[in-house]
Amino acid sequence: MTATGVPASIVEPFRRAIQIGVVVRDLDQSMAALTAVFGIGPFRVVESPPPGREEQQFYHGDPARFRMRQAFADLGSVELELIQPVEGQTIWSDFLAERGPGIHHIRFNVPDEKALSAYLLEKGIGKTQEGAGIREGSYWANYDTEKLVGFVIEILQPTPGSDGRTPGVVKQEWIYVNEKR
Repeated sequence: MTATGVPASIVEPFRRAIQIGVVVRDLDQSMAALTAVFGIGPFRVVESPPPGREEQQFYHGDPARFRMRQAFADLGSVELELIQPVEGQTIWSDFLAERGPGIHHIRFNVPDEKALSAYLLEKGIGKTQEGAGIREGSYWANYDTEKLVGFVIEILQPTPGSDGRTPGVVKQEWIYVNEKR
């Protein structure tokens, strides 16, 4: 137990942010602007969900079908994720409709997604969306924390043996912003 009364096993994963997630309308335009103006990149682009894991998607607790394009770039100790909703009802398409493009979530890695989820549910914080991760054996969930802290908390139970960051782990061909598709 920590001085705040929160179990140490809960607190520890939240001491290191892994990713900042940004919802965008046009992934290619956003990558190009970030590269041209700020020198951010290269970006690795994937389409999700991974083939064969479409059944492992949930939106507000109900089975769902959605697709998105994601781009990842390293920002030192944090990964930048850009998300463009492509198909289906998602918290990302909701975010775009209600607020427009912007910073959506901060992601943390946890060793046991189910234990953390049970703890958050005890605190009245439920999942808004979840699904199979890009990497085989990983699982992510977004939690209803916007009113509580001003943004979504995302957790990832990473593939065993990985640090949960996207580079070098995905078995898809990466597409960089300066390559033609």
